[in-house]
Amino acid sequence: KVTDEMLALWQQILSQVPHSQLFLQSKVFCYSYSREMALARIRQAGISEEQLIIGKYGPDYLIAYQQIDIALDTYPYPGGGTTCDALYMGVPVISRYGQRHHTRFGYSMLTNVGLGECCASSAEEYVEKAIALAADPNHLRDLHLSLRRRMQQSPLMEASAYMMAVEQ
Repeated sequence: KVTDEMLALWQQILSQVPHSQLFLQSKVFCYSYSREMALARIRQAGISEEQLIIGKYGPDYLIAYQQIDIALDTYPYPGGGTTCDALYMGVPVISRYGQRHHTRFGYSMLTNVGLGECCASSAEEYVEKAIALAADPNHLRDLHLSLRRRMQQSPLMEASAYMMAVEQ
C-alpha cells in the first residue's frame, strides 16, 4: 500500500517539519530481503535513515501509537483497521481521498469522528494538512486527549445501528 508517490509525499512532509521522523511498522521489515527492498525504496524517495524509525512488528503493536503524533494514511488504498486503531489510540490521521469507493475509507471514518479537517482531496492538500497539524501543538494535544472519546461516541462504534442498516 505504500507507493512511491506516498513516499515522495512523506518526504515532503519530513523535509518541512523540523525534527520529524517517519515511524513504519510492518511485517516486511522482519525479513532481510524485503527489509532491504523497502529501505532501498525509502532511501530512493529521499528519506534518510535518521528520519526513519522501524517499529517492532508483533501482537503489542498498539503500544507504538504512544510514540506517534500524526498518522499518515496511504493512497489510493487507505487504511481501514489501522485508521481505526490510530483514532482509538488518540492519534489523528491525515487521509487523501479520491472519487473511487476504495479511496474513501479514511475520509468516511474521519468525517464520522468529526475530523473532516484531516481529509485531503489532492496530494498538495495532504502535505499541507500534515504540516499544518504538526505546527499546531495545542490542537494536536487536544486531539490526542479527545479522539478516543470522539470515536466511541461516533457512528463508527454504533454496531447495532450499523447492523440494522445492513439488514434493511
